Amino acid sequence: MSNPEAPSPRWGVATKALVALTGLVLVGALLVRFQAIVPLLVVAGIISYLSLPFVRALNHRAHLSWAASTNIIFVYWLVLLVLAFTAAGFAVVQQLQALFVTLQGLLEGVPAQLEALSRQPIALGPWTLSLTTSEIIPLVERGLGAVEPVFGRASSLVATAAGHALESLAKLVFVLAVSYFLTVDSERIRSRWGGITVPRFEYDLARLREALVRIWHAFLRGQLLIVLVMAVLMTALMGGLGVRFALGLGVLMGLAKFVPIVGPFSAGAAAALVALFQPSNPFGLAPLAFALIVIASTTLLDQMVDYLLLPRILGTSLNLHPVLVLVGAIVGASLAGVMGLLLSAPAMATLLLLTRYAYRKLVELPPWDPPIDAVRPWTPPALPRWWLRRRQRNAGAKPPAPPE
Repeated sequence: MSNPEAPSPRWGVATKALVALTGLVLVGALLVRFQAIVPLLVVAGIISYLSLPFVRALNHRAHLSWAASTNIIFVYWLVLLVLAFTAAGFAVVQQLQALFVTLQGLLEGVPAQLEALSRQPIALGPWTLSLTTSEIIPLVERGLGAVEPVFGRASSLVATAAGHALESLAKLVFVLAVSYFLTVDSERIRSRWGGITVPRFEYDLARLREALVRIWHAFLRGQLLIVLVMAVLMTALMGGLGVRFALGLGVLMGLAKFVPIVGPFSAGAAAALVALFQPSNPFGLAPLAFALIVIASTTLLDQMVDYLLLPRILGTSLNLHPVLVLVGAIVGASLAGVMGLLLSAPAMATLLLLTRYAYRKLVELPPWDPPIDAVRPWTPPALPRWWLRRRQRNAGAKPPAPPE
C-alpha cells in the first residue's frame, strides 16, 4: 500500500529540459497559428493598463466598487470610440488620404520644379545664387522612384481601412471585451504575477520584475502621451502657419515620434513639401521662403519636445541609444508590422536588460554590482555657455574661466 504523504520524486535535468523545450514549441506553434489575434491581445493589454489609473481613482475617491468603476470607465471609452468612428474619425482618414495623394503628386513634379528653379537666380541679400541641376535631377528621380510607391501604398491602406470599418468595429469590440475582463481581474493577475518565483532566485526575479515594470510603464504612459502631445502641437503649428492638411500632418508627426530621427525628419519633409507646393500662404511669402519657415518651425518644435518634455515624461527608464531604437524599429516592423514598430523601443530595452543579466550570470559576475537596472537621474539640459556669460555680464559678475 502506497503512502500518500511520500515526497514526490524530483525531475532530472533531462526531464526538465524536455518539458521546457516542449512548452516552448507549443507556445511558438500557438503564436504562429493565432498570429492574427496576438496584436489584438497586445492592444487589449495596453488599453487595460492605461485604464487602471482612472479605475483606481474612481474606486478610491468616489468610493465605488472596482467593478462599478471599471464599468464607468469602459462606457466612457465606448462613447469615445463611437465619436471616433463618426465625424472625427472620418475627418482624420480623409485628411491622411488626401495628404498622401497630394505628396505623391508633388513628388512626381519635383524634377520639373527643380529644372525651372535652376533657371531663376536666387537673391539672398548681397549674394546671388544660381542652381545647376544637371547632376542633381537624375539623383532626385532615382530617389523619387523609391519614395513614390510608399505614399501610394499608404494612401491605399488608409482607403482600405476606411472601407473595412465594419470589420474594424468587430475587432474593437473584441479588444474592448478582453481589456474589460483584464481590468476587472487586474488585482488577481497582479498577485499571480508577483507570486511567480524560482527557489534561490527570489531577489533576482524581484529586481528584474521591477525593472521590466519601470520600462513598460515609461513607454505605455509616457511615450503615448508624447505622441498625443506632439500630434496636438503639430496640428496647432501647421494650422497657425496656414499649411494645408494640418490635422493629417499632426497625426503623421505624432506617430513619427515612435521612430527617432528618421520619423520626425520624414514628417517634417512632408510638411515642407506641402508648404512648398501649395498655391498660396497667409503671409504672402515666396513658396521657398514659406517652406523654409515651416522646416525651421517643425525642427524647433521637435527639439523643444525632445529636450524639454521628453526627459520629464519618460525620464531615462528606457536608456536606449537612438541607433538601437532605430534598429529595433526596423526589426520590429519586419517581424510584426505596425505593432512591432510601435513596441520596438520597450521590447529592445527588455531584451538588453535580460541580455545583460544572462551575460553576468554566464561569466559568473554579480548582476547587481554594478546594477544592470540602474537608472541615471534626469538633469535638465544645460544652457549654452554664451547665454550664461551674458546673464553674468548683465548681473555684473565675471564670466567663468574656460576649462583647462
